[in-house]
Amino acid sequence: MGLAAGGVGGWLVQALPDISTNLIAAAIGGVLVWLSTNARRRLGLLRARRFWRALGGRHPLIVLGAHDFEQQRRWARAGVVGMGDIGALVEIEAQLRGLGFAGRIAESKQLSPRELSSDLVLIGGPVANAATRTILAKLNGVISYAFAEDLNHEAAVVRDVRTGRVLAPQYEESGYPVSDYALIIRTPNPLAPDTSEIVIVAGCWEHGTVSAAEKLGDRKFLRKMKKMKHFEVLVETTVVNGAHYNAKVVENRRISAG
Repeated sequence: MGLAAGGVGGWLVQALPDISTNLIAAAIGGVLVWLSTNARRRLGLLRARRFWRALGGRHPLIVLGAHDFEQQRRWARAGVVGMGDIGALVEIEAQLRGLGFAGRIAESKQLSPRELSSDLVLIGGPVANAATRTILAKLNGVISYAFAEDLNHEAAVVRDVRTGRVLAPQYEESGYPVSDYALIIRTPNPLAPDTSEIVIVAGCWEHGTVSAAEKLGDRKFLRKMKKMKHFEVLVETTVVNGAHYNAKVVENRRISAG
């Protein structure tokens, strides 16, 4: 028994340096993983803060559109806001708040001329949002994507002004969309280009609007767009049972300062 105990004790003495080395290596590895993860997170926050810095520091107006559906006018005198627009609002507010910024919420038809020329985050396309409609009209000839009407589905499509190509959501037999397109536009506010900027997130349907808003907080997207101050981006998303998935950037284009 004495020999056996001595053998175990000797083994422990001999193994102790290896155990210590492995523990130290594991600890160093854990610290490196933490540092790497933290560094990536901080870099992501830095990119997000760089994107929102100019607008966020000036407390932009986050502008929603309200639909005037006649059958709902009795109980919603101010109009009805779509769930997709609300989802985009929640997403953008969370991004701003996470960076220490804050925005003010406004309804498009209630904006004063002074407010319309300020820093704006416009949610929804020209059909749903009167402010988006006004701004896009002023950007005619500046941006290369536009919304057009889809009479067959009472919705919108995206038209590439450069090529004439039309990008339309796809539908299942029942008429519900199974894919959607959206635009993200960042440019000087054409009503006050020297003092304010705008960001537009707008889909053909609500699914595209929310997916475009979420892209603004996507680390890979921000890394890709870091060299473009002003741009327009075409986003495509898949729709399943009313929810959007796998949003991807189809194309991005720089908007020239001139």
